[in-house]
Amino acid sequence: MYVGEWVNVASGDYKDVGYVSNIGCYSGQIEIIKVARIRDGIIEWSKPKQKSYDAGLLKPIGTLLDQLQDKSALINMSLDTKDKEWFEELTKRDLPEE
Repeated sequence: MYVGEWVNVASGDYKDVGYVSNIGCYSGQIEIIKVARIRDGIIEWSKPKQKSYDAGLLKPIGTLLDQLQDKSALINMSLDTKDKEWFEELTKRDLPEE
């Protein structure tokens, strides 16, 4: 796991979805910023919230955009959370080299 990696964790009949924000040095705890919940294949977006989980419970999900296919929702979330760096990462365009 690495900071910024998208993960999910099963919690009852749904999965919490978020990205790793901090990896604890002790007791195998990893903090994520939870941004959504998936229940019965339906995505429920939520206000970003920091949560801690045992590292063994987290499952990497690769690129979230491949899974959820909704970049505009992530851009809106970056604006809502005032995360300028994330916004710039989501909206940057690779310019061709001259």
